[in-house]
Amino acid sequence: MSNPLRNPNIDYERGWFSVTIQVAHNKSVFGAIVGEECELNALGRAVHEAWLSHPAHTPGLFIDEFVVMPNHFHAAVKVEGVGLSFVLGKFKSYTNHLYLEMKKAGTSIDIGPRLWQSSFYDNLISSHEELENVRRYFRDNPKNWNHDRFGAVTTYCVGNAELLSGRLVAFVASETCLGAVAGAPRDLGRSGPRPREWRGNNLGAPAHCGGSNLVASGHCARGDARPVISTFTSPEEREVRAKCLRGKRPFVWVCPGGIWDPLPPAIAQACEDGWGFVCSPVPSRTGVNKQRAIWCNQYVIKQAASVWVGTIRPGGSLETLLKAIKGKEVMR
Repeated sequence: MSNPLRNPNIDYERGWFSVTIQVAHNKSVFGAIVGEECELNALGRAVHEAWLSHPAHTPGLFIDEFVVMPNHFHAAVKVEGVGLSFVLGKFKSYTNHLYLEMKKAGTSIDIGPRLWQSSFYDNLISSHEELENVRRYFRDNPKNWNHDRFGAVTTYCVGNAELLSGRLVAFVASETCLGAVAGAPRDLGRSGPRPREWRGNNLGAPAHCGGSNLVASGHCARGDARPVISTFTSPEEREVRAKCLRGKRPFVWVCPGGIWDPLPPAIAQACEDGWGFVCSPVPSRTGVNKQRAIWCNQYVIKQAASVWVGTIRPGGSLETLLKAIKGKEVMR
């Protein structure tokens, strides 16, 4: 059966092509956008190096501009006497092998048995002008990543916006809590096995998370008067939010999926009293989008003078964002 994505009028064994390969389930597994650059994690760097070495193992392949993005791969290629499908199939097979090995070693997140979607997208490049446009698009892809997707994080908000102008402390933790992270490093504050079931309250906070010593000790919600900023998405983050509410510590809640409607009474009261601020780039009930969640976490880290780190999933986007931190106090 012929591939419906291939044009029968194009010779795919000769010429210049712009190609795009998408990660399975559109998952961000190669890193995260930090500022205007794509900071690659271990798997992303492995894919980058695999593409650089591909021509040495594939006669007739010539590579040009390319970019590894969090959830896809762009490349400009020239082929002479070798099929484009063969070239990309070989690359996908090898990088899928790398992914499976890294997943087994606990250095990549698990998105299932396949790294890539089943096919790829291509466009014939028929002129030097088109090639230059493709090159420019690939080079600009990282810096346009967030600009193309999201509005200001404070587009929708309620409460005291002046909290954003003070010295903030961020708290970030992965959605996967202790016990669900195989091989999580000890230096992230693991304090021993804890229950994996969270008994939620009306604020969506777990009754007991305990994955991080920072959370278990209550340090994240006391000790100074700086407002805590977080997306409050993961169980550990929600526990920190609950501790802030109990101790009346100022907080900034950046909501990737829209502001809750209605807000829980305790949070609404904190906003009315001036020690709470809730904001989002999207309307209420939009729902959480993975790329928007990464962008909101990037905003949280950027806004803060110091960052508290809970349990972090190896190979995830938060790990990549944290490795790019410069000039901030980081506490684990």
